[in-house]
Order: sequence, then structure tokens, then C-alpha cells
Amino acid sequence: MLTQRSYRTTGGVELPRVDGRLRASRRFRSLCAAFEVEIGDGELTEIERGIIRQAASLQLHIEQLQDQIVRGADVDPDQVIRLSSEHRRLLSALRAMTQKKKPPATSFAEALARQASNAGWAALRQSPGRRATSSRR
Repeated sequence: MLTQRSYRTTGGVELPRVDGRLRASRRFRSLCAAFEVEIGDGELTEIERGIIRQAASLQLHIEQLQDQIVRGADVDPDQVIRLSSEHRRLLSALRAMTQKKKPPATSFAEALARQASNAGWAALRQSPGRRATSSRR
């Protein structure tokens, strides 16, 4: 007896009649995975996953429209422009999320100050009256 199972995306959204073997399904999954790596493989919030799925879906649709253009099909240019603009906005949101998760960059002056303070602590740890030994004799 065969049972019909419902197909779900990684996040649990039910997709009717989608088994994930189509080229578009594979491309969608690879785009989602690439965006997740870009943001950071750690814990993603549901909002981040939603934006990732939207961005991947729009990119997939834009790629399909571009394929139709290359094949010479008649494509509505306004639709391509609207989708591209929305896709750009979503990618900007993803970049902003990436920047929030990254540790703040250290400036050159801060790195030098940290190195100097570490060298100062190393000098204080040496016992009094003893000089650092040199590798040359």
C-alpha cells in the first residue's frame, strides 16, 4: 500500500507536488545553501531563513527569465526590472545581516596597541634581575 507523503522545504513549508528532483528545485536548494553560508552557518533565525528563501526564489525566477531572453522569447522588461530591484533589496538585507554577525574589524592602530600591550605584559612577567636571553651567543 502506497502512502502519499507531503513534500516540505527545509524550513517546513509544504510544497504541493514538488519532489525536489527538478533542476529548478536543486538550484533553489543550492542558492539557499550558498546564502546561508554567506550569512553564517550558525544559528539562523526564522526571519533570516525567510529572506534567504525569498532571495533564492527571486534569483531563480530572474535566471529563468534571462534564459527565456537568451532563447529569443518575448519577456516583459518591466517584470525583469521589478524582480531585479526586489532581489537587490533582499541581497542588501542579507549583507546587512552578515555585517551584524561579523565581529568588528580591528584597525591597524588598535592592532599595534594590542601588540605593544602584550609585549609590555611579557616584559613584566620576567623575573627581576633577569634579562631575556638572546638566541645569539
